[in-house]
Amino acid sequence: MAISLCQTFKLSLRPVFESLTFKCIKLQFGGEAVLAEAWDWLAANQLSSVITTKKNSATDEAWRLLASYLDKYKSENSPYHRCVINKLLSHGVPLPNWLINSYKKVDAAELLRLYLNYDLLEEAVDLVLEYVDALLGKGHDYFGIEFPLSATTPIVWLPYSAIDQLLQVLGENTTNHHNTMVSKATICLLNQKGFYYILNLLLKLN
Repeated sequence: MAISLCQTFKLSLRPVFESLTFKCIKLQFGGEAVLAEAWDWLAANQLSSVITTKKNSATDEAWRLLASYLDKYKSENSPYHRCVINKLLSHGVPLPNWLINSYKKVDAAELLRLYLNYDLLEEAVDLVLEYVDALLGKGHDYFGIEFPLSATTPIVWLPYSAIDQLLQVLGENTTNHHNTMVSKATICLLNQKGFYYILNLLLKLN
């Protein structure tokens, strides 16, 4: 109903995705009463086949509904992915793997910025290292990169500013209570063999 109204009046679906995400959060951490009411809510959102079988939990089906909506209502620059991620992180809820993997393919740089906004340094470092590996040909399809980086392939954009911000934050945090974790992350990032190779190669190609 809400989606139909938004589409009829050409409104953003952002409130719908925010509401659906919050519903998933409530189910994830709610009690039995919340879960008991969830099946009626899921039925109202056209998941009748699931309601009949109930093979999965209501929480799992709510996440599945959210994933299906994100896939169905794609938009340029994936604003609804960003909306959902913001909602989850603002409530301190870890991102499900399916959401991370789907957003990495469309906007890894924005995912990195979101991690930085919420001070998720370990996740940010892991993402950068994965992206470096992808540019070098290891798991490039997970980031939607058609061809690994080389002197003969099209230029692949690297989020320099976000990576610089990450390095700066890591450096600033070496004196606080994250000292051990941040120090290891910084060393790992700076020692990544392909990192500066990619930077130099991109500069040459440009």
